[in-house]
Amino acid sequence: MPQVTLYHVNGACSLVPHILLRQLGIPFKAVPMRFRPGDNGLEAVDGSLSNAEYRKINPAGYVPVLVVDDEVITEQFAVLTMIALLSPDKEAGEALLGRDSLGRVRVTEWMAWLSDTLHSQGYGAFLHPQRFVEGSKDMYSTVKAKGLKNIEYCYDLIEKRLGNRTYVVGEHLTVVDLFVYVLWGWGARFALIEMKERYPAYGKLVQRVEALDYVRKAVEEEGVKLQFESSGSL
Repeated sequence: MPQVTLYHVNGACSLVPHILLRQLGIPFKAVPMRFRPGDNGLEAVDGSLSNAEYRKINPAGYVPVLVVDDEVITEQFAVLTMIALLSPDKEAGEALLGRDSLGRVRVTEWMAWLSDTLHSQGYGAFLHPQRFVEGSKDMYSTVKAKGLKNIEYCYDLIEKRLGNRTYVVGEHLTVVDLFVYVLWGWGARFALIEMKERYPAYGKLVQRVEALDYVRKAVEEEGVKLQFESSGSL
């Protein structure tokens, strides 16, 4: 087994690969990162890595970053794909990327949309408006409002597409379910949306995912509040 290191921020999108590593039983070293006061730069929580040093690993400066031996892998879906392919149980790992050709296409489709639209255009604009406009801060409120509109649009669409489905893609858990699980938590935490009241079908999926032991372990390790304190099988 290669040496695996995950650079992550507690409760951020990097929680998804953390969950997947736990699920597949892959040994790894976790390097918790944090935002520096006053800007978007990340540094190691324990002070072992400055923002400048981190940008030598990932010039974009974001998380997640997965280092496998000497290979640096960035971007959410690429990181998740690498983890799945590292699984000691090859079949179980690959199944999380889709169980057949169409399933793999649907997983890719969902991951691209979630990353580009809900994550970047939604939460990117809502939480980091300075990334979208230069100079005056007068436009920040407009950017944040547009970001929130994108967030709500995406949640509405997820709710509609889920319907009575057990999982997002097919009849089995995939990495998409882990990603939408983490994104649900941001709705109440950052956007102050009444998620349980507005999105019941989505909530059932979240509760189902949160009932998994490895999900709860990763969430608790990062100090993130569980969405359903008494999650059980549905």
